[in-house]
Amino acid sequence: MIKAVIFDMDGVIVDSSHIHIEAEKQTMLKYGIRISSEELHKYTGMTAKLMFTELIKKYKLNTTFEKIFNEKEKILFKLLEQDTRPIKGVVPLARKLKQENVKLGIASSAHKRLVEYVLEKLKISHLFDCIVSSEDITHGKPNPEIFLKSANELSVSPTDCLVIEDAKLGVEAAKNAGMKCVGYINPKSGNQDLSEADIVIDDFSKLDIKELR
Repeated sequence: MIKAVIFDMDGVIVDSSHIHIEAEKQTMLKYGIRISSEELHKYTGMTAKLMFTELIKKYKLNTTFEKIFNEKEKILFKLLEQDTRPIKGVVPLARKLKQENVKLGIASSAHKRLVEYVLEKLKISHLFDCIVSSEDITHGKPNPEIFLKSANELSVSPTDCLVIEDAKLGVEAAKNAGMKCVGYINPKSGNQDLSEADIVIDDFSKLDIKELR
């Protein structure tokens, strides 16, 4: 029986995957690197620290993670001020689950400041019982740590949890945690391999978690 649903944020709760990509492109351009969306989509679901550490090494950038991350965050928040909208159908789904006394959590590779900003902007903070973000973990997705910590904070067994993810790394992390997983096809998240998910959907209005119980 599903007692808790754990949502990824970017690309699942908020339509922001393309905004992250644009912020990363603009940041890399500051260092003279014109990077493609396709390359950046490979890092979808990964923590910023791991992604930028790899990019700094690959392109031999004369910077630190802290500096390049702060540059990206400034650009990102400016873009989000102009365009922050929920994924179609996800807010009604969360409200319905809440009414059915299903516990709800957020497990995001983003920083907590960004998660809280998005939830406040969408006016849905009250729906979630826990938030686990990149600062709360040692190992990023596909390691299951972020989902196991979420289950622990929700006081629910991992086998009673359902994860909703739009990224290959996130689906792998959910399955590594021993949880059921819904793969959400978000075209703006790139060509993600969601085949390990228990079911794959492209519309939240079609999701009935009773089918997974």
